Amino acid sequence: MGIVSRGGFPQSTSEGPRSANLLGITLEEYFHVGAFRDLIARGRWYRFEPRLEVATDRALAMLAECNARATFFTHGWIAERYPELIRRVVQQGHEIGNSGYAHRGLRELAQGALLDEFARSRELLESAAGVRVRGTRIPDWIGLRQLDILPKLAAAGYDYDASLRQVGWGAAVAHPEPYEVDAAGRVFHEFPVPVTSIARLTFPIGGGNWFRQLPVGLVRRAVDAWMRTHDGPFSMYFQAWELDPDQPRITAASWMARMRHYRNLERMTGLVRRFLSGARFTGFGEWLGLPQERVIPAAARYESPTVIRLVRDEDRRRVVSVVVPCYNEAETLPYLMNTLASVERTYRERFRLHFVFVDDASADETWSVLTGLFGARADCTIVRHPVNRGVAHAILTGIGAARSDLVVSIDADCTYDPHEMGRLVDALERGATLVTASPYHPDGHVIGVPAWRLALSRTLSRLYRRVLGAQLHTYTSCFRGYHRAAFTGMVLQHRGFLGVAETLARAVLSGATVTEVPATLESRLIGRSKMRVIPVIFGHLRLLSDLLAWRRQGLVVEMPTDNPAVVIRA
Repeated sequence: MGIVSRGGFPQSTSEGPRSANLLGITLEEYFHVGAFRDLIARGRWYRFEPRLEVATDRALAMLAECNARATFFTHGWIAERYPELIRRVVQQGHEIGNSGYAHRGLRELAQGALLDEFARSRELLESAAGVRVRGTRIPDWIGLRQLDILPKLAAAGYDYDASLRQVGWGAAVAHPEPYEVDAAGRVFHEFPVPVTSIARLTFPIGGGNWFRQLPVGLVRRAVDAWMRTHDGPFSMYFQAWELDPDQPRITAASWMARMRHYRNLERMTGLVRRFLSGARFTGFGEWLGLPQERVIPAAARYESPTVIRLVRDEDRRRVVSVVVPCYNEAETLPYLMNTLASVERTYRERFRLHFVFVDDASADETWSVLTGLFGARADCTIVRHPVNRGVAHAILTGIGAARSDLVVSIDADCTYDPHEMGRLVDALERGATLVTASPYHPDGHVIGVPAWRLALSRTLSRLYRRVLGAQLHTYTSCFRGYHRAAFTGMVLQHRGFLGVAETLARAVLSGATVTEVPATLESRLIGRSKMRVIPVIFGHLRLLSDLLAWRRQGLVVEMPTDNPAVVIRA
């Protein structure tokens, strides 16, 4: 092919597509990846801050700078949401490949179901791109045992696949270079990821995570050795999100998943640029000489849906205020914004929601992000504490700024799903003064929360139940419903998370109606908990001691009091 290697980078000595190496770029969001599969359900993808356009624009700029072309393998999910981005990729001279609908490979789907997803995705991709999609890359790759899917891809009308990755201890390397598959007389091409072996360990050197994890010198030497011993094109790949080191961190992931996803992200852009500037790279279809075919989908199939607007002569929906205490939540707020947008859609026929965001004197960019995301909205009030007062005082500040008698408080990190707030409002409408959501209720659920935290929380709940005599399963949840009048001006003696328990305890000891509804508690995905475990444990013990004394004395909820919060925008 006339390709040689110099200094660890593939070099071309002739012109034409067949003299170039191959580049495949996976176009997906950072939260789509397999490392987070067990943590982030596909139904929650909409909550995360989208970064795909940022990453894609960086990739396109780098390709233009290096005079390189590529095949962008992407999903139907992406095509539905970013059709303009797909068209921009094609307009800049690159190819679109099919990677299924929603990042599901043969680990999750049977072959038949996978092929159905690829057919669905192909329609969406071709509609967005306006050109025929000729190639595939199966999410999570395939091994030698899954090669029987290749004739089926050929029968579905594809010309090539780039999914074969041969990796493992003692793994056989049956196909070190691109090869042809005879599929019922039709030629189909498979492009394996280049691999190398050290001792008995075989691993890819074509890009992605291996580029970031392995020492640069080792990668360069391995690529150089591969180029000296193989005649076929070197097939390189990376994910678009690898060019975005500023992406939000999924802190709930295991240390192994975090290392796999985030380690050396900051060096990936420079490493890819060095490879692209040292050689000629092109897309798979162009290398095969496949002509670009225009596709014009049936207009009726893709025309915009009819929007029916309902006009109310008089809006009779119940007004509910939603209080969101925030402390150092700048990174979490885009996730919160997307979640609240879905909550509004869920309850739009039932409630008129008014949001109260309370910045508890955050030390990060929470205030500027809050005002940027919500400051222009008439249905939002943003409040700022001059000094940090803790989450319970932030909730009480929000209750004081609420526009309705019914108030729901939620966590900024959405560890309790705010879509379940309807249960809280139902209980308030039935006469409860305070309603707390409980994952330990017989109908509640816990997902991904560390066992030690569950043990601590359940132990504290048992202690509070004995001291207060209230038959509740949870006393420390911030996901609650309140009748505003009963809590406006409440005076708390304890700060932070202790104040949350104290608020409920004061309601119980005053004789108010306190009830509980089931809820789902999940691990925090973005950002870190503000709770300091040891101080909180000793604090709860002090509060329990105080409650014993208060119960002997007979406590009445105190109100009102001055609350030194500064309402900046209402």
